[in-house]
Formats: sequence, structure tokens, C-alpha cells
Amino acid sequence: MEADQTQSFNQKLSQWIASQGFWFQLRHSMSGGGGWAMTLSHLTRLGFKVLIALLVAAAVFGIYLIKRVDSGSFIQSLDGGLATGLSASEAKILELRRVQGDAQIRRVGVEGGEKSFFRSLDAGNIRFKMPLMAGLSGTWKAGTLQAKWLEMEVKAGTDSTEQAKLLGDALFRDWAGFDFSSVEVDEASLRWGFSQRAAGRIEKSRMIATRSPEGWRLVLTGGRFSQNWLRDLAIESMIVEIGRGGLNVKEGKFKCGKGTVVFNNVAVTGGDKPQVSGKVEFTNVELSSLLPEAATSLVEGVISGELAISGSTNTVEGIQFEGDVKLAEGSVISLRERIELLKSLALADRFNSYRKVDFTRGSFHLKTGGGSLKLTRVDLVAGDLMTMQGLLEVRYPTDQELSGPEGTNSPGRFAPVFDAKAATESTKGDEMSLSKAGKANSSDSKDMQIFDRRAQERIDEQLEQEQLIRRAQSLRCSGGVRITIPGEAFDRNQPLREAFPVDPGTGRIAMDVPLDGTLFELTRRQAEEISQLTEKR
Repeated sequence: MEADQTQSFNQKLSQWIASQGFWFQLRHSMSGGGGWAMTLSHLTRLGFKVLIALLVAAAVFGIYLIKRVDSGSFIQSLDGGLATGLSASEAKILELRRVQGDAQIRRVGVEGGEKSFFRSLDAGNIRFKMPLMAGLSGTWKAGTLQAKWLEMEVKAGTDSTEQAKLLGDALFRDWAGFDFSSVEVDEASLRWGFSQRAAGRIEKSRMIATRSPEGWRLVLTGGRFSQNWLRDLAIESMIVEIGRGGLNVKEGKFKCGKGTVVFNNVAVTGGDKPQVSGKVEFTNVELSSLLPEAATSLVEGVISGELAISGSTNTVEGIQFEGDVKLAEGSVISLRERIELLKSLALADRFNSYRKVDFTRGSFHLKTGGGSLKLTRVDLVAGDLMTMQGLLEVRYPTDQELSGPEGTNSPGRFAPVFDAKAATESTKGDEMSLSKAGKANSSDSKDMQIFDRRAQERIDEQLEQEQLIRRAQSLRCSGGVRITIPGEAFDRNQPLREAFPVDPGTGRIAMDVPLDGTLFELTRRQAEEISQLTEKR
């Protein structure tokens, strides 16, 4: 009985001591009341308690680190950081997730500000490194920023030198608390220019942008390049270095059908009105890539040459191409029978064919810019069939010319290259679809407004391009040429022989041909005169 009572007493004493707290237990143990065994026991139990508490705290903190990505405050802080880093007026990140140590963003929209180097930026399917502690302590090491697609409108220039310096600061500065080494985009689309007539663009090109000692180094492969009437060149390789002093194209190689185009020493100086310089060398390039689209039904061919680049991206004239073009071996410029003068000559001349006149020798001076194309010092030879000397300027019509009688006097028998009605109906359908989508998104959240504006900008840009194509159907021409044809061309028609006598010195018939009016009216006056004389024989 005494042993049982003693054991019961000791158990109750131990329970009482355990209820008194750690420091009482430790003093009791150290005083000899419990011995070292008791002390170690208490320390062990305490260690387990501390360990469990730390594990719980770590689990709670880990859950916070994971869940914070979904919190609105975290997204808003990233929106603000992005806007600050790009000197933008507004930025919005849509659907951020953290997967296996990487941040994944479905879409990013940014509205440019006065100090930003772009007007708008839209990107999708973005991925970069995101450590658990990213954004909480130290610098966020993001590594390479990867995106599936990117669309950006780059500013053509600024209103002042001071503002241009601010744009450079936004482009070249380091971001506080966020470090990335490069940017990789599978399909990058960039556009620039003061207006649609002077606009340039890169479409859906693979782009790798890395930091360099001077600023940035861009490598582009694939996709398309366009500037003025130099359209849809397939990008083989384009290396661009961007620094505070401007932009230098270290390598620019393009394909144009079976021909090639190469940029030599092309550079753009920095400032409020960036100046462009350099040369473009083209070999066996089809005229369809140099001429207005509406002219390709009248003229075709392949030429080689070198053009100097000048002008500015921030002026109405835009970037200009100018130089002498010589028809070397393999080069040809062909006039097709859709030109009215050639139709009349085909009926009047029973000895020669004018269905297609191939000029294989000669030269001319070409200049494009500001929505116009000028050919001067034209001197071309098509064997014994025809020679041509003179000049020609082709430009877009003014609003007054489009609305006046001349704008509605395009010959109906020429098949239009552009179906305005169909395109308008298609555009309306696209506009309605995009508008509905924009309204639905806006009803879900005001945060979608920036993406709605991007959708509207795409609609506006498409409408502007289609308007430019419609204008191209009424291109205005001015100038004139002198052509010569074989001396026997009108031997079977007395009225024509009297109206166009043979030059005794050359043995050929010379004609002065005015080139005024719309593109499809060219040579009409001369053609009607020849047709009337042909009917009198």
C-alpha cells in the first residue's frame, strides 16, 4: 500500500510541476528535485514543441507565399511596378500564375506616357523566373523574359530634344528591384511612322533582345519587313544595336521573291526628329515590291540597284529611298497591254506585237517618300521595238480629288484590285465582334478597358490601311515621256504616217506621250488619237 501511495504521490507531483511552466520545471530539475534525466526530458519536450511551432509557421508562410500571387494587392503592385519601369501611364497584368518556379502571365497591356518610348504595348503568354521570395526581399532575378507574341507601336520621335532624352532614359535604365537579362518573343510585331503613308513595320518576327554595354542588341529572324512602298520583305536576318546615340542596323538581309535586299550602314540618329541614313542594295527584286500595288497590273519586272536612305520617321515625308537604277543582265521592266496606248498600237501596227513590251537596257532615277514615287531621267530600251525617255511622278490623291468628279471617274472596265464593299462589310463584322467582346470584358471588370482600347486601335489601323488601299486605286500621275517605235509601224495607214512621220535621222517614229490623270487613265489621250486615225485608213 505504501508503494502504491508513493507512486501515486509522485505522479501527482510530476503533473503539478509540469503545469507550472518551463522555467519552474528547469529550476526544479537543476536544484536536484528531478535530476539531469528530468532536465533532459523537459528540454526534449520543449524542443519538439518549438520544432512543431516552427513547422506550422513555415507552412503558414509558405501558403502565404503561394497564395499571394492570386491576391489583388500583389497584382496591383506589379501593375504599378511595370508602369513605373516603362514610364507608362497605365499597365495591366492579366492572369498571373506561379508554376514550378516560373511566373506565367496570360496577357500584359501597357499604355505609353509622355516619357515612354512607345505608344502602346500588348503581349501574351509571358514567362520568367519567380523565386518564392521574389518581390519580398532583395532583387527579383527574373532571368529571360519570354513571350509568345508582342505588338508594340514605337514613337516616331518627340516634340523636343528634352523629351527625346526622357525617352532614352526609359529605354536604357535599370529597373529597381527587378533584374532581367534578355527578352525573347516568338512573334514580335513592331510599327512606327508619323502617318500611314510614311509608316514602317516588322510583322511576326522571332526577336531576341539582350542588354549590351551601349544599350540593347536585337536579333530578328523570320517575319516580314515593310517601309513605304518597300513591302513584305521576308526577314532572313536582322541585327540591330540601340544606344543613346541612336540605332544601327549591323546586319539586314531580306528575301523578295527570288531576289535579295541588303541593308548597308543603315543608322537612325537619336533626337526629336530621328534622321535615317544608309543604303539599300537589291538584287533581282520584283517591281511589285517597289511600286504601288495598283500599278502592278500595268507594270512588272525584275530590277537590281542601290538606293540611299534618308529622311526622318517623325515627319510627313517619312523615310525616303533614292538612287539610280540600271537594267543589268537579268533585269527587265515589262509594260503590259492593259496600258491603253499599247492596245492602240497593237491595232495600228500590223508588224509588231505590243502585248508585252520588255525593256532590258537603260536606267532611271527613283525616289520614294511622303506617299509619292518619282521616276526621272528615264532612258529605257526594249530592243528594236520601243525606246522611252522622260519622267513620271505617282502620288496618292488628295481628299478633294477623291470627292470630286475625277475621284469617281475611274474606268469601270479595269478589274479592281481591292473590293471596297466586301472589305467594308468584313470590317464591320470584325468591328462588331470585337466591340461585343470588348463590352463583355468591360462588364466583367474595368481592368479590361486597356485591352478594349487595343482592340479598337486594331480596328482603326485596319480601316486606315483599307482607306489607303482605296486611295491607291485612284493614284494621280504627272509627267510625260517620248517613245519611239519602228519606222514601218504605220506603213499601212496613211493618216498615221502623216500624223507621226518617220524621223530621217533615226529611222524611227517618235511620240510625245503625256502621263497625267489617274493611273488607269495613263496614255489615254494619245491612245484615243491613234485609234481615231487607225479607223480612217
